[in-house]
Amino acid sequence: MWRTLLPDLILSGAFRTQSELVRALDQQGHPVTQATVSRELKALGVTKVDGVYALASSDDIGAPIRSMNLAPHASLCILKTDPAHASVLAQFVDGMDLDGVFGTIAGDDTVFVALRDAGAGERLTRALRRR
Repeated sequence: MWRTLLPDLILSGAFRTQSELVRALDQQGHPVTQATVSRELKALGVTKVDGVYALASSDDIGAPIRSMNLAPHASLCILKTDPAHASVLAQFVDGMDLDGVFGTIAGDDTVFVALRDAGAGERLTRALRRR
């Protein structure tokens, strides 16, 4: 699905216009309109930093990330946050709609993220570190 590719494209730091994003998605077999990309960029909280599209900063998550650990078998990521913030962080991760991220379970200050494979863990790690 093209929505899972968009954050990865943005993380590359190579896009200055929505037209460039539309072309990149089309080249990967996902023809979308500029208006559709525009709405998705708004939903993701994407902004421009020095003229290049960037994902939202960590302030926009609504919960601090105190630690992030990938399990050795790469099917689980454990996120630690402040007490009473795990559900906010879990909702944020779920809303990112990253490829290979199946879902989250939130406690009080810990979020378990179910992953398909190591690649999904790497994408999640990159996306959260950029915020």
